[in-house]
Amino acid sequence: MKEKWLIGIVVFLLITNIGTLSYFMNESEETASGGKKSMLSTLSGSVAQIGNESISEKEWVQQLKERYGKEMLTQMINKLVVSQLAKKHNLSVSSDELKREIELYHRMVGTGADAQEHPDIQKMNDDQLKQEIKHAILLEELITKDVVINEEELRKYYNDHQQLYDLKPLFQISQIVVETKEEADQVIEELENGSSFSTLAREKSIDEFSAPSGGVMGWVDTSSNYVDPAYFEEIENMKKDSWSGPLKTKDGYGIVYLHDTKKGSSYKFEEVKGQIRRQLAIQQLESDFDPKQLWKELDVNWEYGTD
Repeated sequence: MKEKWLIGIVVFLLITNIGTLSYFMNESEETASGGKKSMLSTLSGSVAQIGNESISEKEWVQQLKERYGKEMLTQMINKLVVSQLAKKHNLSVSSDELKREIELYHRMVGTGADAQEHPDIQKMNDDQLKQEIKHAILLEELITKDVVINEEELRKYYNDHQQLYDLKPLFQISQIVVETKEEADQVIEELENGSSFSTLAREKSIDEFSAPSGGVMGWVDTSSNYVDPAYFEEIENMKKDSWSGPLKTKDGYGIVYLHDTKKGSSYKFEEVKGQIRRQLAIQQLESDFDPKQLWKELDVNWEYGTD
């Protein structure tokens, strides 16, 4: 099995949970601060009208609280606990470290097939993602601060996994796959006449993975085993916002659209030493870590009492 880069066990779980709850958190914050409300809510005091019956905002919020309230409040407390303890223990995240972690994160779950599997994560904007990854780094630092990993072990891991730190260029692409050359030529003609690539992908592509999303394949590199090698021979010489001619693939004929590119990069040992230390330290923990364990160091009281 191909080994992927791990930012840490905790970061993925944190971001996935927060992505799922972000909508409800935003709605609650807007309501509490007197922020935007829908026209329906403003005029009738309800959030939904079904015939002569309605659902009030109070009923809606109560349902959200009962279903998601405890988990949401837990996440909010965790953030404040980590923030306060980080200050207490003089822990911080430099801008360079944060930039590296974001790039590595994108390559772990923010590209290609993995991106399709986690749509909630993709909805977060850059600032939200930056804050969540910063929070996750500080959490990892807190739970591993007493774990000692010697320099020799850190450097050995770096040398043994050199390919993880030599990052290949990334290509953001979409595709349309059809069975015959004639169909591919027809697609090219329609594109040249102004048809939308994503619309044609939904209508004509036979690729079950990408067709429903308008042909989107996300960010990929030459190691992506779900991308036909013929694409890379073409896209390395393409300009952004352009499409290829018909390319013979194992499934028929493909037309690839290049949205954007990112240069590759290489990280030296000293640049990723801290990340490696956290990763190896987390692996040494005897059991799964619950962020609630950090609450004991602060005076945390909440409406659910002792849990």
